[in-house]
Order: sequence, then structure tokens, then C-alpha cells
Amino acid sequence: MSEPKIYTRNYVDSESVFTLSHGGTPLYAYDRNAATRLVSTGANSDATTVDIEISFYQGGVAQTRTIDTLALLNHNLKTWTLYRWDGAAYQSVTSQAADALANRVVSFTSFSATKVKLSCSATQTTNAEKAVGEIVLCALTLDVGSDMTGYDVRWRERAREVTLGDGSLHKVFMKDDSGRLGKYEATVRFDYISKATRDLLKAIRDTGQPFLWQPESVSVPEDLFLVHWASTWSDKYTATHKGAGYELAITVKEV
Repeated sequence: MSEPKIYTRNYVDSESVFTLSHGGTPLYAYDRNAATRLVSTGANSDATTVDIEISFYQGGVAQTRTIDTLALLNHNLKTWTLYRWDGAAYQSVTSQAADALANRVVSFTSFSATKVKLSCSATQTTNAEKAVGEIVLCALTLDVGSDMTGYDVRWRERAREVTLGDGSLHKVFMKDDSGRLGKYEATVRFDYISKATRDLLKAIRDTGQPFLWQPESVSVPEDLFLVHWASTWSDKYTATHKGAGYELAITVKEV
């Protein structure tokens, strides 16, 4: 297993203001369903640059967000650049000249800005409309730096079984607002974590706020879930000797 990471929530949300050079549905960039995509219109040429400008707002008031991580999920972009607004002009943050991945998660030196711009030209399949399933902009809160010693995943579903008149069984699944059948839940266990890490994890729990959880940051970096810390706090010394590290069990449930 890979080291889990914890981030702030995605700052791209329903309050963000989108300015799109070539159309598309902004909702699909933050609906937490990578299968639905923001797709350009009339930009099916590698010579055409598409700009997606995102301004951060909360309660109708412009917000300055501190960001050090970008995730582009289920995208077809080959050549793209992320820019930050410095108050007078856009400055380049990170870019890819020949991206061949459908899911790209990249970290960089943190910056603070009220808006950003994603510019893209060439696509992985030549001359296609530009498409991206999710745009995640967030900041790293904690790199746990320790492998999970236990990781039990399950999916929360809303389903109903109906017995028909002939005795046959009909099962109805209800999708959530993102169009998925189930939501992520997991129980995670750590052994021998340091007191410093234990204290940082407790501080995250004590905020009571949802956060982005990346359980396997190396092998499956595209797995990013907005979760609540659902369990009560429970830790103990891993060994009988103080200072040998802590054992901690966590249950997280997707919002």
C-alpha cells in the first residue's frame, strides 16, 4: 500500500465563477464524478487554445485560496498549462507538453490567488474537443508518511428490493446527485505512527470539517474522496513501551 495524504477540500466548487472560452458545462468540473466531463465546443483542433478561468468565491465574496496541488481526472489534454493570477497578470504554475495520462495529479510550490486559468491546446487524440472530468485545486494538509497496516473499503449504496407479484425479485438502485451508485467508505489502521503525526491527525479530526482523502497517493493517485472523519477518536500505544509509536484506527465516509 502507498502512503495516504490528506488535503483541504477542492476549492473548485458550485460558488466558483467560470469563464470558458469555448463553452462546456462547469458543473462537470467539480461534481465529484469523473465520468461526466466538461467538454469544449468548436475547439476540435490542436491549433485552438481553450481557456478555463476559475475565480474563487464564497458567499458571493471573492476569496484568496492557497493551493499546492492540481488534479485533472479523466481528461484528454496533451499540452496544457495552469496559470495563477498575481493581481495584474497570469503567471505560469505548472505545465505538460506531452501528457499521456488520463489522470494527472501534480504538486508544486504553493501559491495564493483569487483565480486561476487552465489553458490547453493539443489533445491526446489529435484534433479532438478538449475534455476534463474533474478539476481539483487544493492544498496538502498532511502527508501521513506511513503505510496503512489495514485498509478495508466498502461502498455505501441506496438500494431497495421489491418482490413482484409472481414472486420474482426486482432490485432498485438509487444514484446520488453525481450519478454514481455508491459512495466510498473505508476503515484504515496505522501502527507505529509518531506522536507528531498522531497529533496532526487529531487536529484534522477536531476541525470537524470534510477533507480530501487520497488513500494510495503513489499507486492510485487519482483516488480522491471528499470525506468526513466518521469514527470517534481512538488511539493507543502500539507496544507496551511508551514512545514506540501509536496505533490508530480511522473510519472515513464520503460526503
